[in-house]
Amino acid sequence: MARSSLAADLAGSAGTALRWLVTVLPGLVGLVLISYGAWLAWPPAGWMAAGGLLLADRVWEQIRTDRGES
Repeated sequence: MARSSLAADLAGSAGTALRWLVTVLPGLVGLVLISYGAWLAWPPAGWMAAGGLLLADRVWEQIRTDRGES
């Protein structure tokens, strides 16, 4: 009985990790592509673009949290 409970717990954890990955991965890929494109134009611009996008993400998340949205 304990064995099936462990399998269920692991499956639940794997599902949670996969859901998080599917949610976060497109945003991270977009950030990398924008930063890389800016870097191709001028290497410091890639770092500035990455920093600006990460900062904008944190601000957006804070605004959502303050409004009580999920």
